[in-house]
Amino acid sequence: MATEEYRTPAGTGKFGMLLMLAALAMLFVSGLLAYVIIRLTGRNAPPVGAIALPGTLWLSTVLILVSSVTVQHALACVRNEKQTHFRLSLSATLGLALGFVAVQVPSLLRLLAEHERLRHENMHLYGLIFMLILLHALHVVGGVVPLTVTWARALRGGYDHERFAAVTYISMYWHFLDAVWVTMFVVMLLLA
Repeated sequence: MATEEYRTPAGTGKFGMLLMLAALAMLFVSGLLAYVIIRLTGRNAPPVGAIALPGTLWLSTVLILVSSVTVQHALACVRNEKQTHFRLSLSATLGLALGFVAVQVPSLLRLLAEHERLRHENMHLYGLIFMLILLHALHVVGGVVPLTVTWARALRGGYDHERFAAVTYISMYWHFLDAVWVTMFVVMLLLA
């Protein structure tokens, strides 16, 4: 009896990644929508403009936007077998990602402190903001860890123009994180 070799159909990995990103997007949108509704209709809601956002959030936004450019460049480089540029671009992406985290942590802790103050004024956004920030942090960690693994494998020559699916998935996920953060930041700016 001959054994049949099983081959995964082309595009299965990308489709699976898109399904995962769609599920994460639904979770994010529902949480953000809850924030908007409570922020605009909640009892004792301070007027729009009363919540101070840390200015460093602008820097983190620039860092994540630039990291999306560098990860896309890394993907283009590996597809075209430009290994040196691929590794440099992936290294830049990881550096920018770590910079994003370094700026985000104190900024979001300050934002939580601001919402804690509002909680004592009987405006109950703290739990929802905490949940959104926690989800955001988990998503970022969920991107930085695989990015680090992919980067380490890239340094060892683990990818080329024929084998780069992991780089594609990292790129897709990082663009998703970029969109999530920019959306969250714009909503916070509009409703602060």
